[in-house]
Amino acid sequence: MIDHIYLPVSDLERSSEFYKKLLEPLGIDMPYKFDQLHGFAINSNPGFWLKNGEVAKDLYVAFTAKSADAVRASYKAAIDAGATSNKEPSLRPEWRADYFAANIGDPDGYNIEIAYKPWLYK
Repeated sequence: MIDHIYLPVSDLERSSEFYKKLLEPLGIDMPYKFDQLHGFAINSNPGFWLKNGEVAKDLYVAFTAKSADAVRASYKAAIDAGATSNKEPSLRPEWRADYFAANIGDPDGYNIEIAYKPWLYK
């Protein structure tokens, strides 16, 4: 549904390093690095960009994982990189019986979800 998003961050270098660690287990890398804009991509197709800017309030971003293990690995990488845990990896039956996700707080306090939806891969 969404082609790409620009996330304003207070410290571009710090956030770029953080998101590299968070997103690597999901198969997402950062091949684009411009002066004030860093882009994350899958197979060189960008979709998630960081830029210096005013930190937004109540922003929530969810990334798709291809397995529950990828959710766990991304969550661990984020915690190891200094994220706060908003909700540990677990099933979320309130949304769907097989929905598996984790939530972390990034360096600017954004609520970031890593979600595995197995029905997408059947």
